[in-house]
Amino acid sequence: MSNAIKTQKKTIGLHDICKKNSKIPITNPGHKSSKIDNQMKSLELLSIKPETDPDNSLTCSNISVPSNATELTETSFLDKSNSAESSSLILDTFSQSSASKLIRRKIPRAGHLMTPRHLWIQSIPPKACDVVLTFTKTTDYKTIEWVKSLIVDESNGFSLSVNVQYHSSTDSYCFYLTASFHVLMKAAQDVHLPKKIIGGGGLREFILSEMNIFEGIEDHSNFFTMQERQTLILYVLNTLRVQNCDWLTELVESQPLISECMSNGIIEHLFPVHENKTLKWLRIIWVKSFFSLQPLDKVCDYFGVKVAMYFAWIGHYTGSLIYPAIAYSTFWFGFGRQLDQWTEGVWFVVLAFMNVLWLTVYLETWKRYCAELAYRWATLDQRHQFLLQPRLEFKGHPRISPITGKAELWYPNWKRRLFSYFVSAPIIGLCLAVVFVLTILQIKLQDWWDSYIETNEYPTYLSYISKIMLALIIAVLDDIYNIIAVWLNDCENYRLDTEYENQLIIKVTLFQFVNSFLSLFYIAFYLQDQERLRTQLAVLLITRQLIRNIKESALPYVLEQIRFAKISFDLFGALTPSDGPAKPNGERVVSQPELECSMFKFDGTFSEHLEIFIQFGYVVMFSSAFPLAALCAFLNNLIEIRSDAFKMCYVYQRPFGQRIKDIGMWQNIMEVMGFIAVLVNCALIGLSGQVHRLLPDMTAIQTVLLIVALEHIMLAFRCALSCLIPDVPQWIATEMAKTEYIRREAASSKSQ
Repeated sequence: MSNAIKTQKKTIGLHDICKKNSKIPITNPGHKSSKIDNQMKSLELLSIKPETDPDNSLTCSNISVPSNATELTETSFLDKSNSAESSSLILDTFSQSSASKLIRRKIPRAGHLMTPRHLWIQSIPPKACDVVLTFTKTTDYKTIEWVKSLIVDESNGFSLSVNVQYHSSTDSYCFYLTASFHVLMKAAQDVHLPKKIIGGGGLREFILSEMNIFEGIEDHSNFFTMQERQTLILYVLNTLRVQNCDWLTELVESQPLISECMSNGIIEHLFPVHENKTLKWLRIIWVKSFFSLQPLDKVCDYFGVKVAMYFAWIGHYTGSLIYPAIAYSTFWFGFGRQLDQWTEGVWFVVLAFMNVLWLTVYLETWKRYCAELAYRWATLDQRHQFLLQPRLEFKGHPRISPITGKAELWYPNWKRRLFSYFVSAPIIGLCLAVVFVLTILQIKLQDWWDSYIETNEYPTYLSYISKIMLALIIAVLDDIYNIIAVWLNDCENYRLDTEYENQLIIKVTLFQFVNSFLSLFYIAFYLQDQERLRTQLAVLLITRQLIRNIKESALPYVLEQIRFAKISFDLFGALTPSDGPAKPNGERVVSQPELECSMFKFDGTFSEHLEIFIQFGYVVMFSSAFPLAALCAFLNNLIEIRSDAFKMCYVYQRPFGQRIKDIGMWQNIMEVMGFIAVLVNCALIGLSGQVHRLLPDMTAIQTVLLIVALEHIMLAFRCALSCLIPDVPQWIATEMAKTEYIRREAASSKSQ
């Protein structure tokens, strides 16, 4: 039979195209019990394949979608020998027993150690793929083709390139998405992406009509970074709306396509793919180099400004903790337990003043450092919120924007306020009441347990059991309330990501403040037991950090290892493949996006900010009672930075980059915490007996007046420092003025 290759025109289904393109046998969901399909799976597990021409593959980007969106027409290269029939003949020659024997010979390889590194080596990097969109197993072919028709539609001026693939490990279809340079430029103009201009004029928002003034515009491959391309593709996807889907009654017309499909179980994942070369560099320089400085610029280029700003914030906070950690630890280990009561009282007041001084300097220096980073990353001058793009999950009524004149979704504010006042507020109040009752009951249980141990003369260390139980209860209540707070925030339906996150911060921090600090306030101001306060604070600090590291780093990593091991065993017959590189035309391989689908989705830096905020409260409010709090926080954060970097590089899918100018509401919350810290430290001085030790003849009224005066002095001192330290360094103001001058000169010369 001749081996000549000829071109034929045929009508095929999406299932057949992806089956051939992925080089993995795919069974039709309606015929999964087929004997031939079962035999094909067994043979593929053993890497036995019928011989085919390496060029005999289908390119899914050549698929044309007809108007009825039910069939796909494609020009394919077919071998005259009809390899499909040959495959059937080969399959028929193998009995089930023969396949079983060969499978058993593969099983001993399962003794290899489980590690994702080998699977990454065996994975094939995607070609022409920036973003991956995966469907659920239950999504039918008609719906998949309908989604594809909307993505490639050019009527709205944006058309993405789609490569349809099948992932055998999840038994689902996916789209590998990318965009042409012209589409990227149009999207960059819409999102006002800043790019460098020629002549050292700094950065300027990209304008398509003035594209020649931007540096590197002639290099279409590198003008936009990979992270920028992925963000622009996400913007294009967000512009798509639901239309012409009568058979999908659960979808609402004119609503955002991606969010509607995700909320109704059609689309499962949407994530940008990793860039292996840069990711490998970050793993070495950032994750494994424990005592080196963080490569913040590289982190910003790869993960976006928002992620980089978080790591800059925790790095700056950890560096600032060095000073109180050294000072308080020197006092504690040097002579803290060898002082008489009068000298100890003096030191207590001194530590309280040092707390106020340190937190004020820290907050002001962070503002300056944040301004430097925002200037370096071109986010210091953010656009007005009405010109920003709405978040993916925002739902509303279509209208023409009175500002831009373009179509947009609109949701009335009165509905949001009505839900907030009459639903959110009562539920939050009920949750706070439950926390208050449970905390008091747990403290009463601690008292009973301590007395029980003392009465029966049990070992003293058993008293820590009840304190650890309180820390565990706090962690469980945090998780439960976070679910409630997210649901309430979703119902309030905020338009922008910043609005949504700010409101979520207010809800969660209010609850966390009561849940995390109520027991300490009760012990400090009601029981007035300094020794118990010190012990409870130490237990909370250590236990919470340990629970968090296990829950957010260790457990997800172990679960990811199990997923990778399952994929490896399904594909290679072993828990870990060999170290050799992948062979696309040889053994069965896994694509990099397919591997990344098994990784956890990154949900943002909210929980990380929240945990450090609670730790900040422990340090600034109660370290005068427990001087080692700053040292414990410092040592924990050294691990926390690398632990969070580990999660970003090993555990989570790559997030879409977001541009922010600061940490937003977290800065305001920390300012409020600083104000509360002044009140708490002054109250601790008054109620802990330090004033009576220093001034034994002072009456109760005089003590109160002294504490109030001390509190006013501390607040005035804090305000004075805030005014003396400018938020934006002078050199940044000068550089911004210089850049603006160059821009105006360029515009003036152009107009002439």
